[in-house]
Amino acid sequence: MKQKSLLAATDLCVKCGLCLPECPTYQITLNENESPRGRISLIQGWASGDLKASSSLHRHIDNCLLCRSCESVCPAQVPYSRIIDEFRSLAGKGPQRVATKVTLLVSRAVLINQGISRLASRFASFARSSRVLEAISKRSRLTRQLSTFLNDFQPHTQRKTFYPALSANKGCVGLFTGCTGELFDTETIDASIRLLCRLGFDVWLPPEQSCCGALDLHAGNTKKAGMLAATNVRAFDRPELDWVVTLATGCGAMLKEYPDYFPRTEELASKTVDICQLARKVIEDRQMVLRPLNKTILLHAPCSLSNVLKTADAQKDLISSIPGARVEILDQVNCCGAAGSYMLEHPEMANALRGKILAMVRGARPKYLLTPNIGCAMHMKAGLKQIDMATEVIHPIVLLEQQLTSGEAI
Repeated sequence: MKQKSLLAATDLCVKCGLCLPECPTYQITLNENESPRGRISLIQGWASGDLKASSSLHRHIDNCLLCRSCESVCPAQVPYSRIIDEFRSLAGKGPQRVATKVTLLVSRAVLINQGISRLASRFASFARSSRVLEAISKRSRLTRQLSTFLNDFQPHTQRKTFYPALSANKGCVGLFTGCTGELFDTETIDASIRLLCRLGFDVWLPPEQSCCGALDLHAGNTKKAGMLAATNVRAFDRPELDWVVTLATGCGAMLKEYPDYFPRTEELASKTVDICQLARKVIEDRQMVLRPLNKTILLHAPCSLSNVLKTADAQKDLISSIPGARVEILDQVNCCGAAGSYMLEHPEMANALRGKILAMVRGARPKYLLTPNIGCAMHMKAGLKQIDMATEVIHPIVLLEQQLTSGEAI
């Protein structure tokens, strides 16, 4: 899409309003400019030359979480996400506070550059052992959020690139760990390797793999996102791979949709599968036994899972198969408010949306809150800490592997 094709795409919207009850920002503000059809109208005006790219226009577009709930109910199948991405690519994003800009630049550098990420991990370790985090957290809401993330930083892990299957071989998979996995979610990576090997898969971890590119794409930097996609295509270009397994649903959604944005990415997209989807199939085929767990479990389906991958039933079936588990589904919320870097850029809206989930956790008082997306997990962990709730926030695969295997060291 360039400007003319962008205008053509916006013309697909008939302004029926079926998206309004699905849109998180509209439900909170009741402002038409904060709804999908309102944003499409604004972009229409800009693409046709009737509206200038003002700070007000950018503000309404940038307030969008890109949860894509609107797409799931749209009778005209308007490519809303692509419209927003293309607008940002052509017009850029709106003005941001200096502190927010610096935070996002540093965050991207930490996530993409392995050398910088190792330094950041060491700094986080130092900050936890001193009073630095306490001092940072008192400065502002943004620095309080950053201090929470620094507290979640995990030591750099040296991994092998190959782990052999531990049972009858079912094939070979490449494990996509993403740019946040090694920094914030080594527990899920370790559990996934153990589980996949136990299920009969050889597991490759290509060291040259990179960020999926979603953060850059949704920020309007299509060129950078394309470079990251090309890096991942090369990293997983191994004929022996039957699947490319993703752990974070946001990454999985991005890899599955590479061909919508970038050429020569079809093979990687076709091999991409969410780990819960693959695990359900193999566990059902092998009729593997899970140990009982008499606990209350809340199950969260991220927007990328519900609205893009559309495989939320896989994680539900996996966790519901644990004997004794009391599984409750968080099905009355549209978005937790994390949305990649959104929780840093728009903390007020992000926290308002998270508040609905925290209220449900207060009521259910579960042992576990399961979510298969690291951004959602970090956002909800921070909220639970603020309300002093001891609920554990983990990936569904971590709990599943805990009940399936003794968790021997990898």
